[in-house]
Amino acid sequence: MPLRLVRSVAHLGAPLVLLAACGPGAEPGATKVEAQQPAAPAQAAGPATPYAAAEQKMHQAMAAASGATLDETWTRKMIPHHQGAVDMQTMDIADLQRWLEQHAPLTGAGPAGDPFRAAEDRMNQAMMAASGEGEVLWARKMIPHHQGAADLSRIVLEQSDDPAIREKARKIIDESMKDIRELEAWLSEHGG
Repeated sequence: MPLRLVRSVAHLGAPLVLLAACGPGAEPGATKVEAQQPAAPAQAAGPATPYAAAEQKMHQAMAAASGATLDETWTRKMIPHHQGAVDMQTMDIADLQRWLEQHAPLTGAGPAGDPFRAAEDRMNQAMMAASGEGEVLWARKMIPHHQGAADLSRIVLEQSDDPAIREKARKIIDESMKDIRELEAWLSEHGG
């Protein structure tokens, strides 16, 4: 992916989704714009998931996107690609909000102290200490960000009895560790 395009998209406010969704693990792209009509998006293979509608919408928009040059085509395809990632993340946020609506007490004191404070502080300090420029700086900040999510989720696995919350915590740990591995691989390839 040309660095100037990464910077252009980053300036549009999409660096999180850019590196998380297509940075280190990006699919290798063609080196020229193909002079053919885009193929119709394939129906999602595999089991139906809560993300299926967002994925299908993304695939349809990407298939329809084209431009006069390779750079323009890539940019037009990346917009729905990133929007698909945002839509799926938004679904996860909505799922957590629904859990709160169904389970959170309206009043009452919380747990004594804050069992998450130390992990949050470690995450904050590591993110603030990250250095570099552009996408390297962003990747260096995202590694402790994802590590923080995994650390908070491990506390939940140790202390929560709620099966739904424990399952969400496991999912966040798995996704966070995958993101960390991808970011570390990307940094090693790009001098970070």
